[in-house]
Amino acid sequence: MNIRFFALTVPVLSLAACAAPEAYDGGGRGHMPPVQNQAGPADFRAFSCENGLSVHVRQLDSGKVELRLDDKRAVLSSAVAASGERYTAENGLFGSGTEWHQKGGEAFFGFTDAYGNSVETSCRAR
Repeated sequence: MNIRFFALTVPVLSLAACAAPEAYDGGGRGHMPPVQNQAGPADFRAFSCENGLSVHVRQLDSGKVELRLDDKRAVLSSAVAASGERYTAENGLFGSGTEWHQKGGEAFFGFTDAYGNSVETSCRAR
């Protein structure tokens, strides 16, 4: 009987030892401090683009984002996307159409520059 008991308890205890413990909250009774790496609604996320541009993106309320490119600023509205998040504005950067399509840490950025040139580039989060 003792052999059976030990034969069953050893695997159970081994599995229990492998289980991940709950995070220690410092005695705060369930209160965990906020994670520092998560961007809040007021924080900009920086992207570096293949053509050398540096774009800063900030999530606004009600399905909009703010893009900043050097001293230019545009607010884009949510648009239909097959995958990821897509935002557009007819009167965006430089007073022309602007598109930002983001999925994870990668994005497609399209706009018409101040000289009327159509610019399309890929960007990655920094």
